[in-house]
Amino acid sequence: MWVQKIPEFHSGHIFKREMMTELSSYLYGLGPLLYQNCSDGIVAGCVLTTTEDSIVVNPGVIRYEGELYLIQKPQFAAYAPTNTTRVLNLVFHDQVETDSFVTREMELVFTEGPAAEERFFELCRFKLQPGARLRYTYTSFADRETEYDTLNTIHSRFCGMDRSTLSPQITMHFAQEALRLGADGTDAIFCMMLLSSKEPVRAEALEAYIHSKLGADFSCDSNIQLYRGLISCLTQFKGEQKEMPAKRKTWSIMMD
Repeated sequence: MWVQKIPEFHSGHIFKREMMTELSSYLYGLGPLLYQNCSDGIVAGCVLTTTEDSIVVNPGVIRYEGELYLIQKPQFAAYAPTNTTRVLNLVFHDQVETDSFVTREMELVFTEGPAAEERFFELCRFKLQPGARLRYTYTSFADRETEYDTLNTIHSRFCGMDRSTLSPQITMHFAQEALRLGADGTDAIFCMMLLSSKEPVRAEALEAYIHSKLGADFSCDSNIQLYRGLISCLTQFKGEQKEMPAKRKTWSIMMD
């Protein structure tokens, strides 16, 4: 048998250490338990937008080394055109323990190309030309991988069961485009599942779908491979759309 205690905070009551202990155990123990079988990565939020001179990391939750870290306010990283591939990383520093707190500092850092260290958590990459503005909206699903002047979030790891996965924004974008191209049957059902999911879709589910369309030999070991697999699936839909015969107009004549 076990007992759960929920502290009651009322005016005039004495604040006890036991109450704070129960509250702390619940708040800081629940998150790791809920995501204990998941990979490190973005759990929710952390949507990226841009201004004329900054990338904005909006509020969200990230899992790192089994712990959940909350970004409560928008964070800004100033960018400039370099005509080279720059990567915006969230860097996790080592924990520091004191009698009162366990502290971990985090900061936004640009690198030239991807960083090898695990503590460098990629949020996006881009190659910006002089005189151009960095954009975060896309004209199509394939446009997400445009080399110049475009925020590329494909490589950013999202928290998934056993392994990291693509962002919900990317999988929802695929579903919307696939349905627009005429996906039906099991393809439409899969797209509906992507659109209705509140959390990042498991990489294994995306991999299974890609293999069903492209064959089991298609590699899906990374985010970019999953994304390109979905691109190939869209190409199939476009081909099927072109092969559909044009509907013939029918005429009827009424005779009195």
